[in-house]
Amino acid sequence: MLALLSAITVLAGPHAEHTLSHPGADLAVPAAYRATPTAGPDVMVYGYLPYWADDLDLAWDQLSHVAIFDVELQSDGSLSNTSRWTGIAQEAMNRASPFGVKIHLTVTCFSDSIMGSVLPSPSRRAKAIAELAALVDSVGAHGVSVDFEGMESSLKADLVSFVAELDAVVDEVTIATPAVDWNGAYDYDELAAHGWLFIMGYGYHWSGGDPGPVAPLHESTTWGKYGLDWSVQDHMTWGAPADRIILGMPLYGRDWPSVNTDIPGDATGDGSAVVYADAVDAGDSYGRKWNADGDTAYTFPDSQSQLWYDDLESIRIKTAYAVDAGIAGVGFWALNYEGGDAAFWQMMDEETRWSDGDADTDTDVDTDTDADADADADTDTDTDSDTDADTDADLPQDSGDDTGGWERVALGSGCSSAPAPIGATWLLALVGLIWRRSRFTG
Repeated sequence: MLALLSAITVLAGPHAEHTLSHPGADLAVPAAYRATPTAGPDVMVYGYLPYWADDLDLAWDQLSHVAIFDVELQSDGSLSNTSRWTGIAQEAMNRASPFGVKIHLTVTCFSDSIMGSVLPSPSRRAKAIAELAALVDSVGAHGVSVDFEGMESSLKADLVSFVAELDAVVDEVTIATPAVDWNGAYDYDELAAHGWLFIMGYGYHWSGGDPGPVAPLHESTTWGKYGLDWSVQDHMTWGAPADRIILGMPLYGRDWPSVNTDIPGDATGDGSAVVYADAVDAGDSYGRKWNADGDTAYTFPDSQSQLWYDDLESIRIKTAYAVDAGIAGVGFWALNYEGGDAAFWQMMDEETRWSDGDADTDTDVDTDTDADADADADTDTDTDSDTDADTDADLPQDSGDDTGGWERVALGSGCSSAPAPIGATWLLALVGLIWRRSRFTG
């Protein structure tokens, strides 16, 4: 079974692996987290809610979207396991409505043969889309999350057709995209014209590999070039606008059997997924350590095991990166893996909400600084273009290389080294805040 899970992770993706293994299925989610309706976050906060962890006592006030996971695509274009939607969707809508949270239906496919049967066929695409739209409309939900993992490059244009046709009949679409598109199978700019791209920003160290950060942020000599910043830049290099990118982060870690506690270490077998709540508890029990190269926590449950995981500190750092990068927002695989930790959601409130609820004050400030905010947005685009030119040669979509290696390209900051006057610094910070808030239209 472990060998099968490792193969699924490589050929399909992290959601496919969790669908088989169901980590956290027995996790007790406290019912104590009870939010009162308030204004939501100022960027998108998008969470997948898997059917094996579908407790609806969520931090609704800290979310913008919840994607119910999942119904499955079949080779004739029909959908299976629709009870995973019909059994929970209406209650999810009832819970979400007071907070203005939008509910999406996730459709999955992790089979090359099924994708090869449906995506090139206009009639089978139409059948699938009609069934998806009917399920969404049956409860007045807001959209569909398309999660097709491990797709072949020959189906690139067909996936775009599917998403475009789906976008024509539902209000919102998101598309789960790989952290590294080894096959060059996802046409980021064309897909982004019809929906948000949810980067599955995890699995940089996978079950069949050696121990290390599941979601490293920055380039380092220890872990190489691939990580969250590289994935965001790769999506933008290939045409995805910043305001169409959601950075997905893991609410889980991975525990590898290992020969010793060396870093980097060598695995003696496949690593197993450990959900956030259990990983944090393990760190408390065995001694939490911090790896600055990966912006990630880790611990040694014993002398021959390495558990690497994201916790409150690491998720805060990566959320702040996403907000500062000016992308649409962040997301999580998967909700309830955090065990309803109120401290976690308080941290997310601090990192993703700036509104004070004073609409009149906000309007006045926006009117005074719109011109400067526009100029800042243009500057960001220029900086991205310069960085892209330097990194094109390393991009898997550019080279078609599917062998890879765990290395990574650092993003250029585009910032001057000269200190700004205090007044100018304050003004730039204010303009940046207003511009970031304006990017999320929800």
